Amino acid sequence: MWALIPLFTLGLGTVFVLAWGAHRLRSRALGVAAGMALIMTVLAFSLSGASDHAGRTASGVLIILLIGGGLTTTFMVRRQLVKPSYEDRTEAKAAPAWASPGRAVPRPGGVDPAIGEALERRQRRAEARRIMERDPALARELRIGRPDLPRQFDDGGLVDVNHVPATILATLPGFTPELADRVVRVRDEHQGFAFVQELEAYTNLPEGLVEELTERLLFLR
Repeated sequence: MWALIPLFTLGLGTVFVLAWGAHRLRSRALGVAAGMALIMTVLAFSLSGASDHAGRTASGVLIILLIGGGLTTTFMVRRQLVKPSYEDRTEAKAAPAWASPGRAVPRPGGVDPAIGEALERRQRRAEARRIMERDPALARELRIGRPDLPRQFDDGGLVDVNHVPATILATLPGFTPELADRVVRVRDEHQGFAFVQELEAYTNLPEGLVEELTERLLFLR
């Protein structure tokens, strides 16, 4: 429903949606988009009362652009903004009855140790993301997403794409040293990525790789 606000408000709510997304994701690209949406909204209001047909037509075109551009952007970043809640629901469905949130998964007799370890890593990743959401300063101190730095906190294997070296990226499933070097080069050119869609678009990753790694990737600024 949040992603459809530009449609429900006939484009007039687009600027607020983009501004909120820019704040939550700390994205300069979304901030610029929100600024452009604000200018277009003001122009649409100004031209809507024009006495000539050309002014009213221009106002209608601006509203259509606000709706279309707003919907495109909100659906691109929707997964990044709702991901913590999605992960919580996924954990609740996937974890067996003996797995409780925030606690290490026990491995009673008859349970495959590999499944227990995978569920434990998933819980650790979810907990690390909750820390990032609630206390970014603590997340930086714990060095979440930075396996290249000395640390004691286990974040379940999260990787901050915007800061780790190529040698760490190369250890991700599906990555090669050449692909890792390309990601680092493009990352430096764009001063980091805001979300996973930018990583996929700018680096031309192999099809399906992003979906496989989304749960493990971070994009900290």
